[in-house]
Amino acid sequence: MDRNGFSSYLRYCAGNSVALTCIWMQRVGVIWLAWEISESSLWTSIVVAAQLVPTIVAGPLFGAMADRVPIASAMIKVQLILASLTTILFLIAAADMASIAMLITFECLIGITVSAHQPLRMALVPALVPKSLMSRAISLDSMVFNLTRMIGPALAGFLIASTGVPMVIFVGAIGNLVLALVVWSLRKEVTSHVQSSGGFLSQLQDGWSVIRESREVQAAFLLTGVFGSGGRAAVDLFPLFAATAFDRGADGAGLLLSAAGLGAVCAAAILALRKNLPKDIEICLAIAGFAALWAMSRTQNWSVGLACAAMLGCSASIVGVATQSKIQLSIPDGFHGRVMGLWIMMGLGSTALGTIIYGLLSDVTSLRHASTIVAILGILAVVGIALLSRNAAEDRTPR
Repeated sequence: MDRNGFSSYLRYCAGNSVALTCIWMQRVGVIWLAWEISESSLWTSIVVAAQLVPTIVAGPLFGAMADRVPIASAMIKVQLILASLTTILFLIAAADMASIAMLITFECLIGITVSAHQPLRMALVPALVPKSLMSRAISLDSMVFNLTRMIGPALAGFLIASTGVPMVIFVGAIGNLVLALVVWSLRKEVTSHVQSSGGFLSQLQDGWSVIRESREVQAAFLLTGVFGSGGRAAVDLFPLFAATAFDRGADGAGLLLSAAGLGAVCAAAILALRKNLPKDIEICLAIAGFAALWAMSRTQNWSVGLACAAMLGCSASIVGVATQSKIQLSIPDGFHGRVMGLWIMMGLGSTALGTIIYGLLSDVTSLRHASTIVAILGILAVVGIALLSRNAAEDRTPR
């Protein structure tokens, strides 16, 4: 049974890798188009945040819905909607009618739809994989995610240079269709899950109750928020690093994102081979990630910048895998959708807030100075979370 479940999950990961590569290419294309139109760090960061902000409101609601609906059919519908939105955006870009306001509008619509996709994807993991293999499945999922983050942006940079932005956006529509087909092929293999009942408000309250009952889950949520607002926001703005801090073009933006992806893939591959995660690894790597961001903000050397990007990507991968594993393994069946919806809200919402803060600070000073400030504050915040977690553990220790 375990082998069959994991075999199905491997099929999903294989198809998902193709889809995610296309979607990463689309994301780079939209960011680069926003920069070409505005030539403003602030407006580009707002376009980036526009896809993430809806998650703050819609994520938890769709998380509760994920515990009520058949996962496979719901995911297929969501991917078809995403493919339609991306196709329309491609047509607008191809007709040279794109504006910042239009990009913000479409990114918001895409963000709302992605808010439905994310908790469904999180609920799909326990629907395909038994708990005994959960940590390994999450690590493998992270490896696929970050491998595509390495390949997709690099391909996007070269494709933008050769054919322009519109074609890169259209590739994203193809990726969403591929993912819809993959989930459709697995629809009979997704195990039925405990479907919750009751109103959305009561379901969300139940989700918060699960979080409040576990100090370990609370620490994971806090760390997700801190690293999202600093480390992950920095990765999302790597195209701006390439253009402003290193004076590189679209190919440089792709290389920076690919370096982050390479670091993340290496980290996820190592974690996937381990049965258990080392204790407090997420704290150590969060500090290392912010240290890499600080170093990146101080260097003019392109090779050093790529190395810092790889370290930041490695940290983001390990923090994500470790916090998600702790939460998934700590919550009971029937709560995965709503609790992980809240976790997604924390992760993407904090990243959206971080990109806006980056944009404001960068326009006032520079992207380098903004990164230095964020890195220092991030390290202090992670140390504070570590101390709180240690004090909580000591309070629970029998005397």
